[in-house]
Amino acid sequence: MKKLKNNIGMTLAEMLIVVAIIGVLGGVAFVSVWNYQRSMGQLERDGIAKEIFVAAQNHLTAAYGEGYLGLKEPASGSSDTNPFGTKADDGSYYFVVNGTGDAANATVFDQILPFGSVDETVRGGGSYIIHYQQETGLVLDVFYCTTHGSPTRFNHSFFDGDDFTTVMSKAGEENKSARRTYEAGGNSILGWYGGTGVAELPTIKLKAPTISVKNAEKLYVEVEDNPDNTTYFGQYTLKLIITGVDSKAQKAYELKFAGSEERVKSPSSGSYTVILDDVTTWGTIGGMHFGNIAADTTEKFIPGEDIEIQAVAYSTSALANIAYSSKSTTNSLFGSINSAKDTAYIGNIRHLENLDKNISNLDANDGTDEDDKLMIAHAEQTDNFSWITFQKENKKIETKATSGTATDDEYESVGVYDFTGTSTVKENIGYYLPIFPNYALTYDGQSHSISDVVVDITGDAGLFGKTSDVTAISNLELLDFSISGTSSAGALAGTLNGCTVTNALARNSTNTSTSKIITAPTAGGLIGDMSGTVQYSAAAVVVNGSTTAGGLVGTASGTITGCYSGGHTASGSYNEWVKNNAHPYDVTGGTVGGLVGSSSAAISNSYSTCSVSGTRAGGLAGTVSGSVIDCYATGLVKGTSSQYALIGEGSLPTGSSGNFFYRVINEVPSTKANAKEGDKEPMLPVSGYELNAANITNIQPIDLNADSYNTFVGAWDDWNPARAYDSSLVQYYSGSYTLRTVDELNSAVPTGYENWNQLFVKTHYGDWPSPEVFFINE
Repeated sequence: MKKLKNNIGMTLAEMLIVVAIIGVLGGVAFVSVWNYQRSMGQLERDGIAKEIFVAAQNHLTAAYGEGYLGLKEPASGSSDTNPFGTKADDGSYYFVVNGTGDAANATVFDQILPFGSVDETVRGGGSYIIHYQQETGLVLDVFYCTTHGSPTRFNHSFFDGDDFTTVMSKAGEENKSARRTYEAGGNSILGWYGGTGVAELPTIKLKAPTISVKNAEKLYVEVEDNPDNTTYFGQYTLKLIITGVDSKAQKAYELKFAGSEERVKSPSSGSYTVILDDVTTWGTIGGMHFGNIAADTTEKFIPGEDIEIQAVAYSTSALANIAYSSKSTTNSLFGSINSAKDTAYIGNIRHLENLDKNISNLDANDGTDEDDKLMIAHAEQTDNFSWITFQKENKKIETKATSGTATDDEYESVGVYDFTGTSTVKENIGYYLPIFPNYALTYDGQSHSISDVVVDITGDAGLFGKTSDVTAISNLELLDFSISGTSSAGALAGTLNGCTVTNALARNSTNTSTSKIITAPTAGGLIGDMSGTVQYSAAAVVVNGSTTAGGLVGTASGTITGCYSGGHTASGSYNEWVKNNAHPYDVTGGTVGGLVGSSSAAISNSYSTCSVSGTRAGGLAGTVSGSVIDCYATGLVKGTSSQYALIGEGSLPTGSSGNFFYRVINEVPSTKANAKEGDKEPMLPVSGYELNAANITNIQPIDLNADSYNTFVGAWDDWNPARAYDSSLVQYYSGSYTLRTVDELNSAVPTGYENWNQLFVKTHYGDWPSPEVFFINE
């Protein structure tokens, strides 16, 4: 046993010998690894130095040909900084980039190595010296060091204090080993390129690419490389350069077929689409909004600023010209902004959605950033636009960008993403996202229209969700809106706080009452819940509010003046419309009114021709506590708890006067003592009303007799234009409205308008009863 153990074991001397041998081998291996690391480090740095050299030479050639764009050497004895860099003893120049992105001579640096000419991590993050001759436009040497490589002992950052003579002594192939131990940094490794190797570089001639900037439902750029450049495949780079006009931030997108950049689409080599702002797509690596573009430079883009766009073809491996496309400028979020940067121009749904900071991250004038570059306080609409067009165009743009072709008929239901990535798409249906501007803003539609908007959202619903900070909305037509919310809903706004609405119109373009509905617990044709001013505005839509509903406004406080709501009839009769349609009444719900559901507002010079059905129903308002002056209602009224032709519940408030209603439209079972079964009598306008001298001045029947009717409607020549849904009204009245329009209830032209023809309320949109037939029959 003892002999066996001795055979398989080691003596102490043997063990020490083995350890010594391993140590020697380890030292040799360590030296080998050390040398390998240094060799590979130098190879890497030499390669980068070559890229910088080629890019610098190509751009220096262009700058030399243009006379250095006005740069000149300062006069002798001047204390000015030499724009060409530091002058060496031999008359050549050099300048230093110190590893933090700062060039010792930025003026010439931006000519010799502009943004996008090499990888930005090299251009702005490396440390290097470019040595050149200004008189001949030739780059002589480039020295390059990493500042953040590994191992860190090989790093170095050049600075103006480096002895240029010492650095230059390391140039040349014969000094390769010397560059591995640059004495200024101890173990630092210098990369170098220059000398005779330059003569071996190939020479190519590039032609300019073309760009087309599309500020549409997406903001995108179509780039076409020049077909002649394909001769030099693999020897040049094509980039799209984006520069913020205010921020000076820059982003470079390298354009290559089947690239990895999500914003760059390429259906075929040489053809590219770069998406810069898209509110319909979130993407796998972040939002596709402009506000999510991370600049390559230290400056950040400002959402809403103008941007300059240019494509460039260049080479970092061959001597070549720099081929630039034309330069184009557009706005990053809107159609454009004005020179004062306080007005945004809105030409499509994307522009409109971008007014909401929660969607676009807009740099708004909200006081939260003392460095605000934009002062957006106004928005002006420049064209008619549609939600359906927005969806179709988004699909067409996406299809063309990925496949190269797209037809006008392609359609896909797309929604909107806010800036957190939350989408409005529900069960494969895309909805418009109401905007909530939380900064002081006015919106002027310039009498343009927005159509086909569909909203289905939790909370306040409308074109605007809530307008707490919006001070004024004007001159805007809303066509064929379908709005659903869980709080308040209106075509224009779910909730209106402290805002003045002037000359706004919400209507259906055809008699589509069963498919285009404004619905919420509190709903109005134009506004769900308001505390502010609505003036010279109208609605002709179908409204359903389970709690409160109004043809124009659901719940109102403040002021309503010069407004109306238009209804629906068939053959000039509400009764025919009720019998023949699945959704018989224009306004339905709890407390309902033809104009306003529940009102504490002061209402004047306004009217309604809507039919209403609810718990408490009134032709003009369901309930009121504010004054009602110079108003009328003509609609069919049905209420299960209370129903009156003008005010559904309660008496007319003190101060009210000059109001009218139709006797002949609404009839109820007679309550007279001698009434027979089936006898009917006109519905009273308000509770407790009797047609007598005591209150005749406050409320009068339009159709008390022929004289009262003719006095109210006036002569045929006085009738204003009408856009009726009921074909019989169009035919019988030749496009004229028989009753008084807003301008005839209030003859004063509103402030800011030259005449009534500039306002939508000059024309009556919607139907009205045809009492001439009824009245004559009686």
